Amino acid sequence: MPDPQQKIEEQAADWLLRLHEGELNDTQRLAFERWKQQSPYHASAAARMEAAVAHMQALHDKKAPSRAALNAAFAPSEKRRGKNTLRALLLVCGLAIPTTAMLVSPYPQQWLADIRNGPDQWQTLQLADGSTLTLNGISAANLYFDGKQRRVELLQGEILVQVAHDNTRPFIVQTPQGTLRALGTRFVVKRAGEVTVLSMLESRVAAHSANGQQTLEVDAGSQATMRSNEVRLAGPIDPASINEAWRRHQLVVENRPLPEVLDEIARHRAGRVQFDRHALQSLRVSAVIPLDNSDHALKLLAQTLPIRIQTFTPWLVVVSPRDKSQ
Repeated sequence: MPDPQQKIEEQAADWLLRLHEGELNDTQRLAFERWKQQSPYHASAAARMEAAVAHMQALHDKKAPSRAALNAAFAPSEKRRGKNTLRALLLVCGLAIPTTAMLVSPYPQQWLADIRNGPDQWQTLQLADGSTLTLNGISAANLYFDGKQRRVELLQGEILVQVAHDNTRPFIVQTPQGTLRALGTRFVVKRAGEVTVLSMLESRVAAHSANGQQTLEVDAGSQATMRSNEVRLAGPIDPASINEAWRRHQLVVENRPLPEVLDEIARHRAGRVQFDRHALQSLRVSAVIPLDNSDHALKLLAQTLPIRIQTFTPWLVVVSPRDKSQ
């Protein structure tokens, strides 16, 4: 009979593989959260696997056989065998990592991305064509630049794009929901679950749904949402306000559900922000929130909303509705 603790470790490895391959929908992600809450050992096993993922991600930058092994594990022609290899690597690395270091890293959504950003980080990169790309919080992207194309594949998070002029090569931002072809210069693209959000700051972008059936040109001052089967306008925005928010590392929200705001804060924080989405969904937020100081951001929310912030360690914060008797 398998050891109960070993079985939990194996389950944690399976959850982490599915999560980082993007195979979990919202219901399954909630099931994963409930799985972690079954016992302290479930939670610690998941944390060790997360740390193992971060360790393997670091190997990507090393010119060593270990990197070749990771690349082989991800080979698309042998996906199932690769997943089994990665599962074994997670188990070996996860069990070997000390518990004192197990919560150092957040979920790395993409292990082998060309460019990656971590919590509390803001970085601006100049691309080969002279365009610039700014990443905030936990974000990741792949770059495809050659004599025929300029394409950024946004894997996770949010980017601000400033496009350099080039008549011969269109500038494309790609997500699972479709493609965004720059007809102008400056815009923001964000991955939000199964939706891509485009905020147009200057000129225009042509948004094409992944199924190829819908195309929409989005002008400056407008926001659009893109799903795999549709593109639609979401309303007006203030480009000056968004530019200032990026410059000051802030989040400007108006009448948004609290869970969405907490998701954004979590992307800029090392560790975990845990909360019950359903219990907090009715609370709405209109505020300017600092994203480079997540502790202060959470305190501001607690001052204006009926919520309680509990900090158990630097890597675990729990947000819950305030007791009505308080």
